[in-house]
Amino acid sequence: MCTYLRMNLTSKEIASLMNISIRSVETNRYRLRKKLGIDPSTNLNQFLMNY
Repeated sequence: MCTYLRMNLTSKEIASLMNISIRSVETNRYRLRKKLGIDPSTNLNQFLMNY
């Protein structure tokens, strides 16, 4: 998931590559934010690009 986000892909593109629904991608993004301790207002893509 992080790799796809670092590639700057949209949720729709990630869903088609992983053969999951767009809702599942959104859930994965939410869980990733929770694990990393990131605010919902922080852009996840920008956060991952810094590392």
